[in-house]
Amino acid sequence: MAYNERRDARRRQGGRRRKKKNKGCFTYILSVLFSVLILYSAVIGCYIGYTYLNENEDDNFFEGENQVAKAFTEAVKPVLPTETNFVVFGTDEDGTRTDTIMVLNYNSKYDKLTLISVPRDSYIYVSDEDFDAMCSEYPEPGHNGMKINTVYHYAPEDDKIEMSTKYVGKLLGIDIDYYALLDFDAFKYLVDSVGGIEYDVPIDMHYYDPEYDFSIDLDAGLQTLNGEQAEQLVRFRKGYSNQDLGRVETQQNFVKALIKQLASKENIINNPTSYITAAIKYVDTNAGITDVVKYFSVLDSIGSGEISNFTVPGTSAVIDNSACYQVDEDTLDYLIKSVDNGTFGKTHESISSVGKNIVVLNGGYTSGLAGIFRGRLQEAGFTVGGVADFDGLKSDITKIYVKQAGEGQDLQEYFTDSLIIVGEEMPADGDIVVVLGVGETA
Repeated sequence: MAYNERRDARRRQGGRRRKKKNKGCFTYILSVLFSVLILYSAVIGCYIGYTYLNENEDDNFFEGENQVAKAFTEAVKPVLPTETNFVVFGTDEDGTRTDTIMVLNYNSKYDKLTLISVPRDSYIYVSDEDFDAMCSEYPEPGHNGMKINTVYHYAPEDDKIEMSTKYVGKLLGIDIDYYALLDFDAFKYLVDSVGGIEYDVPIDMHYYDPEYDFSIDLDAGLQTLNGEQAEQLVRFRKGYSNQDLGRVETQQNFVKALIKQLASKENIINNPTSYITAAIKYVDTNAGITDVVKYFSVLDSIGSGEISNFTVPGTSAVIDNSACYQVDEDTLDYLIKSVDNGTFGKTHESISSVGKNIVVLNGGYTSGLAGIFRGRLQEAGFTVGGVADFDGLKSDITKIYVKQAGEGQDLQEYFTDSLIIVGEEMPADGDIVVVLGVGETA
């Protein structure tokens, strides 16, 4: 089955839905104790065998590059699925909508973690069955088209997080394996548990919300944020030039920094009770303890490696008389496919665009914008064979279509925000085709 067919099938199904696991506390305790006993016995056995075979008493089994330690690590490492998708929801001030939606994709084949942010105003359509279920409790939806963050608000009380998970999977065309719903108490607790997070605040953030008596008071610059300050950072939204997308980008960057801190060996060893407390006290999730244990073996590589990220592409629009975010599905499908095959975020040796026939298409709203960029590129020594208007779906980002990996990289500096798309059907004839995004200005 072709990729697009699989994607469409998954979107019709809405991703894999997992109900909450209702294991009793005693079952959890037994599972953990049993796992710990087996692991402890294996460690002791390997250590005894190692010290017996190795005459050098100064050698440390748990450090260095000895083969026995490596063999033990591989032996206890669980077999993980190729891909695991974990969606994290953060609720708004009054807890009625999912103000923050992020999907963490872990690809065990390539040992890569990708963070996908879903703008809260992304417009989706729910099924007639789910719409009827919503209307049975909340008549407000009016019709089955809505912003994705309102699914949690309108869904029946006992199905809110599961239905929200379903439509995130449907939007992305992926299976969602696990979900977690957390509030800002959990977020602040985790930040404080690792001694704060060093972060370069991008702009001055000063705001007061009288309705919730909530203040934001952060100056721009590199600083260590405690839990309260971190909450202020991710909730600030009024001062970004690109509105909510600026907030999403800041959230992405901070979460990446937080993940690296939480996944570090030092913090796992020194703060185990903090992780357990956060999970039990603050987080609503369908991931059981045995599920979490499976992924502990990859925390070190996640903490030391690069975390890729992107925001679901699209642009502001008015649909069904509602101001919302219209998703660019074609570009989103390309990004999801790139995550699947491990090419997203991969660097390539740059291939010069000088001498290639470049076509610039105006995908924004400013008349004559393609001609302006043609002049800039020609002045820089590139060949622009033609300009025209783009009649496809608009997107905030500029898309650079190329035929092979490495091409187009030397063009990116001329655009505000751009994405290179390799090997897909060109929207016009040319060696390289640039579709200007709505975010580009003269």
